[in-house]
Amino acid sequence: MANGKKKLPVTEPLITSWQWHATLFSILSGDENAKKWIFSNYIQLRCYNIEEIFTGDDMLFADIMPGSSSLKECPYLITSLLTADQIKSYCGDIVDFIIKTIDLGGYVYGVFDEAKILSDVDVDYKFPHELFIYGYDIDGEGFYCGDFTFKDKYGHNKLTFEEVRKGYDVITASEDHMFKDDYKGRRGLYVIFKNTDTCYYDVDTTLIRDTLREYLNSQDTKDHFRMMRNRFSDTTFGVEVYDRALERIEKQMAKDEPDFDIRALHIMYDHKVLMLERIKYLMANGYLNYDEDLIKSYEEVVKNILAARNLLIKISISEDVSEASRFKTYFNLAKEKEVAVLLEVLSRLDQRAK
Repeated sequence: MANGKKKLPVTEPLITSWQWHATLFSILSGDENAKKWIFSNYIQLRCYNIEEIFTGDDMLFADIMPGSSSLKECPYLITSLLTADQIKSYCGDIVDFIIKTIDLGGYVYGVFDEAKILSDVDVDYKFPHELFIYGYDIDGEGFYCGDFTFKDKYGHNKLTFEEVRKGYDVITASEDHMFKDDYKGRRGLYVIFKNTDTCYYDVDTTLIRDTLREYLNSQDTKDHFRMMRNRFSDTTFGVEVYDRALERIEKQMAKDEPDFDIRALHIMYDHKVLMLERIKYLMANGYLNYDEDLIKSYEEVVKNILAARNLLIKISISEDVSEASRFKTYFNLAKEKEVAVLLEVLSRLDQRAK
């Protein structure tokens, strides 16, 4: 086993709504080459109904495209999917495997039972969740990890070797939703290497324009990728995600005992944060002329969606729905302003392309 302590580079991620985004942005947020790919993507929103993996409840799942597949598709990451059988054959022990991977410069990402990690006693339930591991401390017998679970928001934490071992060993293939979602049907881990020394991908203004148009027109972007997997039948795209999310929230508020799922609002807020940074980036790098008024206009979009999200959190805690109309006002203002600003951005990009 290695000696001492080793941490691979991580930064505070720009967006964190889902673990796959937090992981990619933890590795790549500060890299100039990676920004060329990041700001050419993450434009389209989508949502659809799924069965919540922990409770079995109906859930409106919202995400920015690319979603979890970004860890494999991003040209500035080299990702290997290793099955549990491979890991056992190569190293036997999961702790030894992770340490050796980190020594080679590889980050580790996969599904662990965080109920085993959180509880000091045996529990009769599981909480399968993705964990990002970027370092180790031999003397302290622990791994440095990124996760949502342990601080109620995304943060970097330290877990013991034994906690990680227990969390890994009990997950079955059917509970490994990352491999299952990749249609591999197996149990395993992702090994991720940073790949930013060479520019493999430049800013793609044609893709930005096409995807902005699809976002504003609520067009079915996923049809471009149907050769990779079958389609969900009820997916909503683009600005219509506002309408679908608002419909779900209004149904929640109408219940005698309101039961809120605010995850869609988290991803929508991150979408606006990233769009604002994209506009600034395009201006800073000469793809758009600098326009402070346009930036300030989109800052209003971010401000209103943040106000809507924070108010919904407050309502979910107090269960006082008397401020529902104020929430709806913030929400609709964000949509109206965003459409106006992005139509202008698209028009200017189209003009420069002629």
